[in-house]
This record gives sequence, C-alpha cells and structure tokens, in this order.
Amino acid sequence: MIDTIAAFDGRLAKIEGAARSGKTQALVARCAKLIENGEAPGSILVAVTNAFAAQAFRKRLRRVLPANKAAAAEAVRICCALDAAVEVLDTPAAREATGREPRILSEAEYNFFLEDLKTTGEQPRKLRSMLSFLERKMANYESREEWGAGTAAGNLHAFATRVLKLRGAMLPVEAPMLAADFLKSDAGEAARGRFSHVLCDDFQNFSHSEQTCLCLLADKQIIVAGNPNQMMSKRGNHPYVEGFIKFDAVRRDVEVFHLEGAFGNPQVIALADALGSQDGMDGAYVAGTAANIERDPAAAALPVGVQSIKWNTPEDELNGLTKYLRHLLSSQEDVREAHTCIVVANRRWAVMVEKLLRRRGFNVSAAGAAGTLAGDPRDSSRSRALVAYTKLNLLANPRDMVAWRSWCGFDNALTNSDAWMGLQDFAEAENITLYQALEQVGNAGFGAKEPFLRARTLAEKWRAGQEFITKNSTRRGFGLMKAIGAEGISEFEAVAADMLGDETAARLFEMERAVIMNPAWIDDPHVLHVSTLQNLCGTEYDNIFVVGCIDGFFPIRNAFEVISTDGERNRVMDAERRDFMSGVAKAKHLLVLSHFSKSELELAERTKMQVVRVKSENGKRMAIVRPSAFLSEAGDAAPTTIGGQALLSEYGLN
Repeated sequence: MIDTIAAFDGRLAKIEGAARSGKTQALVARCAKLIENGEAPGSILVAVTNAFAAQAFRKRLRRVLPANKAAAAEAVRICCALDAAVEVLDTPAAREATGREPRILSEAEYNFFLEDLKTTGEQPRKLRSMLSFLERKMANYESREEWGAGTAAGNLHAFATRVLKLRGAMLPVEAPMLAADFLKSDAGEAARGRFSHVLCDDFQNFSHSEQTCLCLLADKQIIVAGNPNQMMSKRGNHPYVEGFIKFDAVRRDVEVFHLEGAFGNPQVIALADALGSQDGMDGAYVAGTAANIERDPAAAALPVGVQSIKWNTPEDELNGLTKYLRHLLSSQEDVREAHTCIVVANRRWAVMVEKLLRRRGFNVSAAGAAGTLAGDPRDSSRSRALVAYTKLNLLANPRDMVAWRSWCGFDNALTNSDAWMGLQDFAEAENITLYQALEQVGNAGFGAKEPFLRARTLAEKWRAGQEFITKNSTRRGFGLMKAIGAEGISEFEAVAADMLGDETAARLFEMERAVIMNPAWIDDPHVLHVSTLQNLCGTEYDNIFVVGCIDGFFPIRNAFEVISTDGERNRVMDAERRDFMSGVAKAKHLLVLSHFSKSELELAERTKMQVVRVKSENGKRMAIVRPSAFLSEAGDAAPTTIGGQALLSEYGLN
C-alpha cells in the first residue's frame, strides 16, 4: 500500500494505522516520488511534531532518493507546525496585518513575561488558570467572542497582548492562530497555498490552529497521517485529535488509506498492541500482526525482543545497565551508538544518566531531555546559562527588548517587574518605542524625581548592558563564548561542538536558539541518545532502553494522586499510556524495560516516585517502589522479569 500512497495524486488523503505500521514511511515515499517526478523540493512542506522528527524524516528521505536526487532532501521544508506558522508571520504583509512580531518566547523568557503579568494583582494560581484558559482558546482556534470579553480572563488577554506587542514578542500558542487568521484574510491571499504539497505526520499532535494553518498552506495536495492512540501529551501543547479522526468526515473526496499490521519485532508489537487495547485507547489501531525488520548483519549477535530487568536501587540499575549496554554495543562489528536510545522519565534522570554514561566513555547527547536554560534568574549565579544566553542575545541584536527584559530582571526578587511596567507606561505616554524609552531613561541624569517608580534601577541595568555590548561587540567564536561566560556550560556544549571559531554573535545566537527552541541530535553515528518519550515522535531505533520503568515515572505520580478525582486520574493515565505505548513501539529489534525496587526516600520524593511504603534500612529511610503499571496491563505480552545481577552474571559482567 505504501507504493499506492506514494503515487497518489489526488488533493486530499488520510493515512491511518497502528504504531509502526509504516505511516511515516508512506509520507517519505510520497515525498520522494514527488521529487523524482520533477516537483521542486522547495514547494513541498513536511510538518512533523518536533525537530527530532524532522531530523529523522530528512534522513529517511535521503536514504530512499536516488543518488542523483539525494541533495534535494535538504531543500524540502521539513519542520514543526509552529515553525511553519512563524514563517507565514515573518513577512512585511503579515506584520502589518497582525501588528505583531513573530519573535517566539523561549521557556525561560516566558517566565519573565509571567512575572510581569503578576503586576495585575491577580493571585498566581488564578493567573495561571486564566492563562491556561486563554492558551487553550488560541490553540483550539475558537472565536474571540468566546474568550470572555470584559471578564477577568478577557482583561488579562488584553494586558498580555499589550505587553507582548511592546516587547516585540509572541507566545508559541499565538503564532499558529495568528497565521491562520492572516492566511484566511484578504491580506494573506498571496501567502495561501504557498506549498504545492503539504504532508503532515502525526497530525493528531497538532493543535486546531496548527492544523488549520497547515491546510491553508497547501495548494495542490495535503496528506495527513496519524493514530489517535499516539497523541502526545507534552505540557503546553494542545493536540486536536478530532481534527485527524474527522478529517475525512468534514471534507469531500478524501482518500483514506488504512495500513494493516506493523513492521518490527513481534514481541515489541505485541506489547504495544496490549497497551493499545486498554480502556481509553482506540482498539481500531491495533496492529495484530508483525513483520520482522531485517537486522544489520553487524548486530546479528545482539538479543532481540522485550526484556524486563529488575535491580535493587537506582544506583545498581544505572551501573548495571551501562555495563550491559557497553557489552552489547561492543559486540557489534560496526558500532553505531546512535541506533540506540536511553529513555528517561524526567530532566533529573536525564542528567544523571548522561553524566554516568559519559564517565563510562560513551559519547552522549541528551538534547531536549536534560533541560535548557534552567536556574533561578533572581540569582544570576544560579542561572549562568540564561545569563550567557541573554548576553549573546544583546550582542546579536542590541535592540531586542526580550533580551533587555531578561537583562533588567536578573538578581531581583521580583525580577524588577514593577520598574519594567513603569517603563511600558512611560513609553506609551511619550509615544515612543520601548527601546527608545529604555535608552532615554538610561541616558538621563535624574534629579530628585524619577519619570516612574524605580527608573534608576533600569537606568543602571541599561548602562551596564551598554558597557558590556561596547566592550564585546567585535568578539567572535571562542573568544565570544568566553566573554559571555558560556565556557563549560552544558547548555552550550552542542553549539561549541559545531563551532568553527570565527562565528559572529548573530550566528552563535542563531545556533544556540535553535538548540533551545528546536533541540535535535548531533549528527554523529557514534553518539548515544538520551530522550524522553515525547521526543521519540517520528523516530525509530534498533534498541530502546527504558530506565526507571516504575510507577511515578511511567506513568507519572499524578495518575495515582488520592486527592484527584477518578476522572482526572484516568485522564492522566490514558495520556501517559499513549506516550508509553507510542515510545516503546519505536524499538525495531530490542526493547529493555528496566526498573528498581527501592530508593532513598529523599530521592524518591524529590523525583516524584510513587512510594508503596517506607522502611528503615541501615539507618536510612528507604522508599519501596513498584514496576510500571503498564507492565501489568500488558498481561501475557509483558516479558518475564529477570534479576539484574543474574543478567550481568550471564554475560560475565559482575
């Protein structure tokens, strides 16, 4: 059927099927066929969930294209839906129509924005609730009339929009909505149908706004692929699964392709099927049958199927697994570490795993899993990465008001939000830009009276920032990295590895922002990947090791919270099951589900394990934990558990 999809020349098509049924491969085949038939690569848009999926799709496309067409894979626009929306908005016509700048706030920059919203006087809990409400409305592409004009939420939206406009910034959730509005308008007529063909993978993961925007960008053809059971539940995204389910019901002449079976190890597929058959899942998307994928002869000696391994403590688990992993990989004739992925539940575990693997001699990338720009901006010594990023931003674009807002907020308990709001009022009263207002305040010699409360604070910050810019504006490459304080900071490692040494501030900022906003793997076959489940969308691996496969991690502790309602617990459990099922199904040959039985109570509480009971052991309080509920849900499809020490003994690794 993949060949039939590749040759499909109608306007609308929908591809559905179980995990590992070949949905992504069908889109790759269609993209390759278009290029082979003479379609300009730049006229094809492939929309995917994240940069990891984009990277994987481009690699697949490169492999299937004939040698004389392989270069065309680089010219196809492969990106996430948000990036496609930003490109729509990043034109003079769109800027004029929307009155906005498509400069998307990063997570760390969003925190400053949130602090500024607190100046409205709303309680933080209510503020977050209203923001969630507004973001949901934007993502769901609901009419502005349904946003509660004149209500507290409506007033907050007006205030937030004012703040963002003055700052020249935009929330991630806003861009697809504004892009869709623009494309529908008379002003956006020239931008509609910008791509001849639009291919959408994991369409169920896109918000209603994103789906609308992508459909408007298609001229000749749009093909969507997906599976409701694989809907990703990442915080901050608002997937519109109904948009995929009803894609053919609300449109005429949609060709529906249902892919049967799955490609991969039968034990892995059986486990995915067992989870996909649970309550809350759609039983129509169960594979049923599996076709083994031929394994690279260099890895023929490696085990296949699903393994469940039990260890005593997290330390035992990580130490034992690294030994096991080293043994397995070293037994290959041509070791390709990038064909193996270590799956972790959270950032803390990602950092632990990454550090241990590095100590054991592995080259490791934990892009997007270990976190970016973490720390508390109220204490710059505890937010070194964010400070370095902000300095780089100021050097790259000295008029970027998002960077100036961060710069002016460091080392203050309230991030100087009151002073910054005063600056905004001053700018509007004087009918000048926010940059002009900050410049004017910074260069003013105040007498006894400030133009607004705590203007002197911002003036001092301005002068310090200008001094830094003047001193370092000509620096490049590694000298620039040293000047901003980025040397030895893990958040800048990926950029440092790709540097030539003569990069300008603008180029380095472009590189670092890509790492933060769209993290992807280092393109090196000898780098081991560490990932969360959510980042596995659109990827596949020969081997997947799930570390810490316990309740509280897979699924998260909220699935067991006694203070929650049954409905809320079931909602969380369903979302976590979808992530888990989809993630483990990415293993083509070997899936290792590793867990431990106890942990020090402090670590268990800090990392939100689901504690069964507490006992005293050698003077320490130990938390007893249990294997993931998903293993018991899988029933007969779950493997027999073996002890970690017995496994090591089998391979002579004790």
